[in-house]
Amino acid sequence: MENTLVMENTGKESRIVFIDYLRAFVTLLVLGHHSCLAYTTFANFNASHYLASSAPIVDKVRWGFLDYAENFNDVYFMSLMFAISGLFVWPLLEKRGVLTFLKDRILRLGVPFVVGVFFLMPLAYFPSWRLAGGNGGYLSYWLQFITKDGWSSGPLWFIWVLLLFDILAALLFLIVGRKEWALTIKSPLKSALIIFVITFFAYVPLLARFGFGTWVPFLSPPFWFQLPRIGLYFIWFIVGILIGMNGIKESILATDGPLARRWLFWIIASVVVYNLLWFVPGKFVLQAMNAPQIVRDLAYVILWVLSCTISCYGFFALFTGLNNKSRPWLDKVVKFAYIMYIVHYVFVTWAQYFLLNISLPAALKFIVVFVIVVALSMLTAKLILKSPKLATWLH
Repeated sequence: MENTLVMENTGKESRIVFIDYLRAFVTLLVLGHHSCLAYTTFANFNASHYLASSAPIVDKVRWGFLDYAENFNDVYFMSLMFAISGLFVWPLLEKRGVLTFLKDRILRLGVPFVVGVFFLMPLAYFPSWRLAGGNGGYLSYWLQFITKDGWSSGPLWFIWVLLLFDILAALLFLIVGRKEWALTIKSPLKSALIIFVITFFAYVPLLARFGFGTWVPFLSPPFWFQLPRIGLYFIWFIVGILIGMNGIKESILATDGPLARRWLFWIIASVVVYNLLWFVPGKFVLQAMNAPQIVRDLAYVILWVLSCTISCYGFFALFTGLNNKSRPWLDKVVKFAYIMYIVHYVFVTWAQYFLLNISLPAALKFIVVFVIVVALSMLTAKLILKSPKLATWLH
């Protein structure tokens, strides 16, 4: 059975429930993250170049708490997704071989990416184009989106970057062979410290050189990626590979290991460190103390990378430490999660667009959008999986 976010277990008897549920949870976080972006206080709409807006749809009503929640997600959840996606890469390479592995990755990642950027993303950005003053038929817009406007890949950037990382992992497998490089450090604190140091030096030089929000295409659109974070994400992908090389039961993710037993500590630590990030470098502490800008910047980036590391460990710990009994409603999300990720952005932008002129508080609009997005994404996934061939690729 192939699981969400291109990971695999070898059968029902070996299904690792907590990983299934963690993937499903992160997928729902992505849907919630995009559902709230129209209602953050920092949201801005660029009518002269709609693809340069902070989000395709930006509402007049805002809610400051969504800034706090959105930023928390932004700090860690893409790193966590890459780490999760690396967990079963090495066992798959050993089981199937490089050529079969790459063929499967192209079918599971490459084909949905191509379909998505040609058909789903233009549809998702159409209401944004209309708000920016675009007029004319959909075909003329589609051609303009593809050839002139920048051809955004939206959230599908994750899929092509993951395919690239899988290709690099296959090359690494050819070079180093089997399991000699597995992550054998059993202490969660020691391994978290090592990962913090490595990711700090992978992230900070690119951040200092290119700035926080720099997106660039790899060779050409629609292969967009966030330049300052590409090293950070690759390190977390490698972390996932190293954890999974010898099997989950032998790793720091063992359900009877120290990470699982101390899940409450890691969750509390992730909350504490994120709040330090939110309150200390900004106006609440260091700015209020008139600290030099370089001190504030350094404190921010240290706490940002630390928050990323601790939060990734926190959610790994939470899901390894909880009761791993199967829950039917979560099993449905697990089954549909990958397709939900692929299609959800269309429902996000159109739901936000239709709510623009409806008088509701921002919090309520966010909830309505999120419920609509989850429901329609699950329905779409259910319909797609009725095709046996598509179910083989996308389940």
